[in-house]
Amino acid sequence: MFLKIFSAFCEILSYIYIETMRASTLEKILFIIFDCMASTMCFLLFFPERNEFAAFAVLVWLLIFLCAGFYRRWLLDSRTAQVLHILKTVCIAYCFAIVALFGYYAQNLHGFFNEFRHLTGYFFFVWFLTSSIRLLICKILRIFLNRGWGADCILLLGNENETHEYSHLFHSNPQLGKKVIDIIEEDKYADLPNLIKKNNVQAIVIAHRNSSEKKINEILYWVAHLPVQVYLVPNLWECAKNFKMSSQPTLIHTKELQELFVLNLLPWQATIKRIMDIAIAVFLLLATSPLLLLTAIAIKLDSRGSVLYKQQRVGLYSRPFTIYKFRSMYSDAEKNGPQWAKKNDSRVTKVGKIIRKFRIDEIPQLLCVLKGNMSMVGPRPERAVFIEELRKTIPFYASRLKMKPGLTGWAQVRHHYDNDIEDVKIKLGYDIYYLSNASILLDIQILIRTIYVVLTGKGAQ
Repeated sequence: MFLKIFSAFCEILSYIYIETMRASTLEKILFIIFDCMASTMCFLLFFPERNEFAAFAVLVWLLIFLCAGFYRRWLLDSRTAQVLHILKTVCIAYCFAIVALFGYYAQNLHGFFNEFRHLTGYFFFVWFLTSSIRLLICKILRIFLNRGWGADCILLLGNENETHEYSHLFHSNPQLGKKVIDIIEEDKYADLPNLIKKNNVQAIVIAHRNSSEKKINEILYWVAHLPVQVYLVPNLWECAKNFKMSSQPTLIHTKELQELFVLNLLPWQATIKRIMDIAIAVFLLLATSPLLLLTAIAIKLDSRGSVLYKQQRVGLYSRPFTIYKFRSMYSDAEKNGPQWAKKNDSRVTKVGKIIRKFRIDEIPQLLCVLKGNMSMVGPRPERAVFIEELRKTIPFYASRLKMKPGLTGWAQVRHHYDNDIEDVKIKLGYDIYYLSNASILLDIQILIRTIYVVLTGKGAQ
């Protein structure tokens, strides 16, 4: 009877389920909804007299789960690993809660032990209920995947013989959540961007036997800037080492692959990074408000034109956005078209030389940080016209677009403004280093070095 009800429930969900929605997206939505429900039920069960704090407790759990990486893709991972990861996270939170409880009831041990029992039961049921519901969600989504719904779309690059084993692997194991929509041979690589966007492709597997760095570079020229995962088969791993690109091994069923352009930032670090971005941006805007006013007046008195300079830049995954800067050049600086900034550039105004030297012209970009188009730390956002030019001449330049652009970055504190192609190549090396080694500690180091650069005017022109 239970199996019939369960089957009918799955049938109903299958009709509700939108085929264009990926299983990974639905998984995250369901996890968030049912995590909220589970934590609310547990709180009301063990602390019914304090129900006014239930919403706060739910928010705390969501923040803890977010930092612990609970809202990444778990569907294809070991169920045991997921349950143990939840247990570890809940145990750590439990230890902090016990310490806080002891501090609160330090003079009342009877009250402490009374609350201790409730708290222990509460945390146990949070773990049990959260784990059980998540396992059920994964079970249902695996049923969807086995029926061909919600799988990630992937492209295999190579001829029929070279891609046969991977095509067979994904076709025979729909529970892996990857559906091969096409096999692309070498003469069609130029169509990759259109195919990826048209079919909402989430990953490509480069499986051809041609291990030439030139050929790999040609493929990455077309896809490095797109929101798509790039995998290499084992016989091409040496290329990744030679290119010094960020990569990490991954096991899909029985096949080992190497994923390229991996931003090595843990989920909790990504959350902390965004919180830091907002906090620092708000603080700096408030702290520098008198300086911003004086700068605006000086620019207005120095030359004709607007105080702020707006320009279209290219951000994460080639998404365009508007950047704001204090105008440091004359209004007609680009009457002959876009140009590289030069040392002792005649287009720079008198005030512009000062604000560029101390990076004051960059402060309005804090608005972009608050909007989420930029981060405090990351590669500098570039203009589309220059990106297109640089992609053709510098291998893997487009890999910078795998990261959210930043107000400052490893390249900015290690090198001066771009004057020519050679400067761009040097900075790209620093950007790729940041992609491979991103962490909160590295961000803090970069921010501290930025203060030094701003105060000394090092590297400015």
